Amino acid sequence: MSQENSNLDPEELLHCAMAASAAMQHDRAIDLFKRSIEGEAHPAKHLMLAAEYAQVKLFDRAIQGMKKAIEMEPLLWVAHFQLSQVYLVSQKIAEAREVWQYLASSPEAPDYFQLFSSGLLLITEEKYPEGIQLLEKGKEKNNENPALNSDIDKIIQLTSPSDTEGNTTEASSNIVMNEMLLSKYGSN
Repeated sequence: MSQENSNLDPEELLHCAMAASAAMQHDRAIDLFKRSIEGEAHPAKHLMLAAEYAQVKLFDRAIQGMKKAIEMEPLLWVAHFQLSQVYLVSQKIAEAREVWQYLASSPEAPDYFQLFSSGLLLITEEKYPEGIQLLEKGKEKNNENPALNSDIDKIIQLTSPSDTEGNTTEASSNIVMNEMLLSKYGSN
């Protein structure tokens, strides 16, 4: 591991890692997140490292990291939702559905995660209008994470009636679900 910045404490490393991530310096961000975790493990750090792995399409590592974050903090609901997104992008639809079912039925989960998960489940069942309606309700409830609402807007656009009319095959449903993540993990 690089000795560069070896005199930084775990919190400083974390902030440098977040800055590197924002600057799309994925190799540096991964290195700094790992070093910060070595100094002081925390579920949010594992989640951020996992998200960085997803950005560079190391989906198995992303899944491992998100599971580690959840193991450390089972009520870290964003980690559950992010895990479902990585499952989806890596073509593990059944696993994504399992996470959504868990979130939708967890009374401790914030309302918006319950609504988003229920809506996504309906979309995978090709019940687009009902799914979109729940996604819209989830957006109304979500005052904590504007970036998540932006991602949900992309899903709504991709699943609007004009896009899905006449396209009710399983393949088109999978395309819609995969397209929802292009801005987050599928393109750079």
